[in-house]
Formats: sequence, structure tokens, C-alpha cells
Amino acid sequence: MKSILISLALLALVSCSSDPVFHGMTNQQKEDYAKAVAGEYTGTYVLYYSDGSNDAKAAKIEGAQVTIFDQTMQSVLFHAIPISRLSQVVKDPALAEALAGLPDMDFMATYRFFDLRDNGDVNWGYNDFTIPLTLHVGDTDRHLLLKVSNASTYYRLTKANLEAGTPFANQGSFELRFDGIYEGSTPIEDFSLWRDGNATFLVFFQMDDKE
Repeated sequence: MKSILISLALLALVSCSSDPVFHGMTNQQKEDYAKAVAGEYTGTYVLYYSDGSNDAKAAKIEGAQVTIFDQTMQSVLFHAIPISRLSQVVKDPALAEALAGLPDMDFMATYRFFDLRDNGDVNWGYNDFTIPLTLHVGDTDRHLLLKVSNASTYYRLTKANLEAGTPFANQGSFELRFDGIYEGSTPIEDFSLWRDGNATFLVFFQMDDKE
């Protein structure tokens, strides 16, 4: 029995020794890693949306662009999001009509480095953000808030990819999850992904392969 316990303890030590170690990042490391991720990226927007019925829709928009800034701005800019497509999922007909007339919009989110692994890989991600919308709905101007979140908490960027100038080579896509439209703190359209029968609106940015 004693030998079995010793063996189990040794196995636990081996298992723990192989787990990654996470570190905080110095300001210089954050600056260096921010330079490594900064740049202009092209790809495809893949839209997935549903009005709450079983008739889910998908669309692709080629030539999409995302700009990631260095440590000075520490932001991700999603260019020309087709916000008018929200008109196909909201329940209020007057609000849907107002949304349908919106031009494509640029969305900006701040980003951060969560932590650094002992092998040089880093966990990176952008924060939730809110877009103000002033819409003429019926005979009234309404000041609304569109809440967008990052459904994936973070993306792991490997040291090898960072050094090769392809920091996001192992990422399938970035996801923007539209949580809902609010008037102040009151939700007027809920796009919760986890509730049956709710409208859903998701945008994925699939990055082009970089040589």
C-alpha cells in the first residue's frame, strides 16, 4: 500500500512539473509583445444570425480588415461591421427599419495581455465594449447602446508565431458576440446566445493566411 501511495505522489509531481507556469508581464514586455501583434490584417467576416426561430442565417463578407495598434493605443479596430444586418433579428419593426438604414461601422475595443507563460507564449484578448447608437425610430430620436463582448476570454499567441511575424497563425477566428441593445441600463433587444428562442447575432473575423 505504501509503495502505491509513493507512486501516486511521484505521478502527481511529474504532472505538476509539466503544467505551464504563468507570470506577470513587465511594462517592457508588454510594449515588445504589443509591437509584435500590431499591424493591418485582412480576412473575411462570417456573420451568423437568427431571429430566434430555427431559420438561422450565415453570410460571408470578403475583404474585411482589422487593425491592431501598439502599446500606445492598445486597441483593436474592426473595420466596416455590417451593423444594418441587425435589422433582421430585432423584434421591434420600427427599430428594425431604423437599423436597416445604418452604414457599416468601425468598432474599436481595447486589448490586454492576461499573462505570460514560462515558454514565452502569451494570453491576449480584447475587452467587452459598447457602441452608442442614435436612431430615428418612428417619430422619436432614441439614444441606444449596443453591447458587444468577446466570447472567448483570451487567445494564446505562441512565441514562435510572434517571432515569425504571424502572431495569430494558430487562431481560427476572432469572435464578436452582440449581447443586446439597451436604452440606458434597460435591455430592449436581447441577443443572448444561451437562451432558447432569443435572437442571436455573431460576427467572426477569419484572418487570411500570411506567408
